Amino acid sequence: MPDEPSDDIPMPDPFSGRSGDTPAPLPANSAGERSDPDPTPPAAQKATTHRQAGSPRRWPRWAGWLSALLVLGIGTSMAFTQLRAPVPVANPVTTTTPPPPPETTIAVVSAAFAVTIEVTGDASDEIGLGSGIAINDGTYILTNSHVVETAESISVIDDEQNRHMATVVGTDAVTNLAVLQIDGSPLVVMGEPSGEPLTIGSTVTTVLGLSDRATVIDTAQRLNISDTWRLYDLIELDHGFPIQMSGGPLLDVDQRVAGILTIVAEDDGPGYAIPIATGLAIADELIASGRVPHGYLGLQGVDSLLGGVEVFALPAGSPLRAGGAREGDVIVGINANEITSTADLIALLRTYREGDNVTVEILREFETIAIEVTLDRHPES
Repeated sequence: MPDEPSDDIPMPDPFSGRSGDTPAPLPANSAGERSDPDPTPPAAQKATTHRQAGSPRRWPRWAGWLSALLVLGIGTSMAFTQLRAPVPVANPVTTTTPPPPPETTIAVVSAAFAVTIEVTGDASDEIGLGSGIAINDGTYILTNSHVVETAESISVIDDEQNRHMATVVGTDAVTNLAVLQIDGSPLVVMGEPSGEPLTIGSTVTTVLGLSDRATVIDTAQRLNISDTWRLYDLIELDHGFPIQMSGGPLLDVDQRVAGILTIVAEDDGPGYAIPIATGLAIADELIASGRVPHGYLGLQGVDSLLGGVEVFALPAGSPLRAGGAREGDVIVGINANEITSTADLIALLRTYREGDNVTVEILREFETIAIEVTLDRHPES
């Protein structure tokens, strides 16, 4: 019977050159006996042993492992090389760092027109300090009214530390401005004022020749100092200034006078200044007559939900009552200037004087009427 197939078939050994574990037959010698061609034990045979012609090549086991390691190493090296290969840039972009912006510098000009005001009050011997600006012919000093309002004696100290006695020409509590006049030789006066009105974000200087700069954060600010004292159209700064600088100059970047420092709202609060155009206009009136007769309409009012100012009280002798206004009326305009709030009304009245005739537009029961009013003098003027 033929041999049945067996599952026990020896597998070829790739490292020995043999088809299985059965040893290959040895060649016969001259006596016909089978003998080993090399009596040296296999462990001592050299790796360079030549094979006989026609017999399969036999490789030592370590040669197979070395080949596998070489193949694995080459593949890994190629993969690593591909990972590290630089990615070409088709159109490289060259970037440059922009140069830094030029530093802003402020030229130092003469501070001779800025003076120190020393006052002695009537209630004590304490000395108060303020500042001022020499204007006109050099004998007039523009300052704040609150600096000198209770003064018994006033001295003006110029930039060379010379002391000049001074008297009050006139004060205007409505705008917090005053004008003094010194004895003796005139001082150096301020130059041409700032040509352009300051805007929000403008850089200004509060001390001549120093780096105490401020930024304008509002140009039409209203400040309620007390129930009866309000200042309007002020320049608001992002920080305050020493109290002894009240009445002194606020300078623009060209070191021209743009305003008059007036007050600091509170400790570490913002500072406020009066526009120089307002200051010079009030100074002219004070020098001419010693007072500023601001126009007075005579009412108590509140902002209306409809827009304008609602009249809720008309005191006796009120010019507005004399013109025909009633309580409950809403003022919406004066001389064709729109009024939307009490701030608008007060600011506009500051431009009129005692005796001026104005046309007041009133909303009454959803009907607009016009009345003629002759302004009186403001009680604080």
